[in-house]
Amino acid sequence: MEQPAPVFEVPPQRVQVPRQTRLFAEGEAGKVLQFPSAPKPHESKPRSRRHAAQASDSQAFLDFLPPTPHAPRTLKTRVEAVIYCDAPVATPAHRAVGFALDFSIVVLAIGWFLGIFHVCGGEFEKINLYTGLGFGGAFLCIALFYGSLWVLAGSETAGQRWTNLRLINFDGSPIDRRERGIRFAAACLSLCSLGLGLLWSLGDEESLTWHDHMSKTFPTIRV
Repeated sequence: MEQPAPVFEVPPQRVQVPRQTRLFAEGEAGKVLQFPSAPKPHESKPRSRRHAAQASDSQAFLDFLPPTPHAPRTLKTRVEAVIYCDAPVATPAHRAVGFALDFSIVVLAIGWFLGIFHVCGGEFEKINLYTGLGFGGAFLCIALFYGSLWVLAGSETAGQRWTNLRLINFDGSPIDRRERGIRFAAACLSLCSLGLGLLWSLGDEESLTWHDHMSKTFPTIRV
């Protein structure tokens, strides 16, 4: 009779759980810097277009201070200047050249008028008081028409352009048609006073004439 083979019992193996040792000691945990964690995806909500448009329109505006008012300047004679800007006033000689050029154009227009009068059969030998007044009125109308033409055009006269002059007000800004009209009317008054308003510029502290003071404008050199 055969004997049964002996049965050897295998001891159960011990299951080892893998463990990793700490890299840093627990005492050095206070030296680790904590970075803020990124927000979770569900926390960030998409912004609507309306909200984005309101955010773009809410840009802060720069608060500019109001311009300081012009302070009166003091001349060498301790008199307050009426001109606030730094633009130089044209010299009387410079202005006289421009006026002479404009006056020559008026004289040329009067010559054309007399030539047409002679061609049309007019006789200069029969000039009397009435015809003289008529010619004087015609000459005055030609001169006024020439000056009014540049006022309506809103530009300097031909003589001022040829002498490189431009008109500005006492603040340094270009003048408009209204200021040109006031200046032209004041210039007529200066001429009617036997030229005294024009000669005033020779003794004025700023070389200004009567119509310069009345219209608050003056000619200066074009830059």
